[in-house]
Amino acid sequence: MKKLLVFIGIIAVSMMMMTGCSGEKTIKIGAILPLSGPLASIGKDIQCAIKIGVKHLNAQGGIRNKPVQVFFEDSLGLPDKGKAAYIRLVKEKGVHVIVGAVSSEVTLALAPLAKKYEVPIISPTSSSPKLTKEGNDYTFRVYPSDTIEARRLSDTMFTQLFIRKFVPIAIKNEYGYGISNEVIRIARSTQAMNIPEVIRYSPDSTYEDFLAIAEKVKALAPEAVLIAGYPEDSAELLKALHEVKAKCYIFMTSSGSRQDSLKSTGEAALGVIYAKAPFNPKATDEKTRKFVQDYVDICGKVPGVYAAHGYDAITIAAKSFSKSSRPDDILRRLQQVKQFKGVSGDITFDRYGDVVQYPKIFRVRSIEPDGSLKCTLLTDEDKAEIKDSILNVK
Repeated sequence: MKKLLVFIGIIAVSMMMMTGCSGEKTIKIGAILPLSGPLASIGKDIQCAIKIGVKHLNAQGGIRNKPVQVFFEDSLGLPDKGKAAYIRLVKEKGVHVIVGAVSSEVTLALAPLAKKYEVPIISPTSSSPKLTKEGNDYTFRVYPSDTIEARRLSDTMFTQLFIRKFVPIAIKNEYGYGISNEVIRIARSTQAMNIPEVIRYSPDSTYEDFLAIAEKVKALAPEAVLIAGYPEDSAELLKALHEVKAKCYIFMTSSGSRQDSLKSTGEAALGVIYAKAPFNPKATDEKTRKFVQDYVDICGKVPGVYAAHGYDAITIAAKSFSKSSRPDDILRRLQQVKQFKGVSGDITFDRYGDVVQYPKIFRVRSIEPDGSLKCTLLTDEDKAEIKDSILNVK
């Protein structure tokens, strides 16, 4: 009898291992987002998108007939808080995949933990080039690296528009350094380039600080500035440059180009040229249409780029459980993501866990009667006009 019980126990354990802990009643996923602090607006947009993603997944029967359950943790945008949140999710909640983090600093801090505990992370927004080098087999991101965006912006500014005197203005953090340094590197390898000053500002800068920066820009008289910051501080910089009447073309990275933030600046946004990751909320495919409709109904506004990437991140995270909940199988499914049809575009992870997507360049045209901004792709006519003004062509 004793031998029989031992045999039955061995069979039971073996079956659990083969089915990937089939006793679990839900698909457990964690999410580490800045739900308070300076990046809270971005974190809450992504949180809402994740909830909609879970709603859609569960309406379709969940994964392997199990409902998807997400546990949210607030990182406050701080690496130490993010690491503590990761450990809680793994040890206390028993999650097998984590969506996060948002800021590159936090995601880089989580990378070693992902490898240690073998619980992958999928960042919806982190874009620092460092993640390509300092990440590992357990780090993925659905948002493109700043290296790609920097090259697109540099090509537009220096090759197509022939700008030769410009001032970079970047936030002092992993994001600001990452994208601005790549643009500066390309600029310095461009013939006859003049960068009179590189301006960096603290994440807790006030409007008075931004006014001082704007006055400095006005005195330097560049042909263009490039703002590499987050939505709120980028908006404050736009207002300050407008207030002091700085005469230069204003370029902005995708991180600062959220529509509601640009809209808040009023006339200061007119003419701004910015990069934008590929997401079109007006797309007519069924997946995007349903996501946008539910986001408007539940979150009260049209989703932006970050929300779209958050929706794709949770969908990919959940589908990595499609065969089992075994850690090795989940990792293999993530590594095999190819041409996933997301609302933010097709997603394929390369060998570094990076997605390859190219941003487009837009220009703010006008303010509509309802206060919204009309923004369209930068045209050949725009390029000819700007280049002629730079070269003083009469």
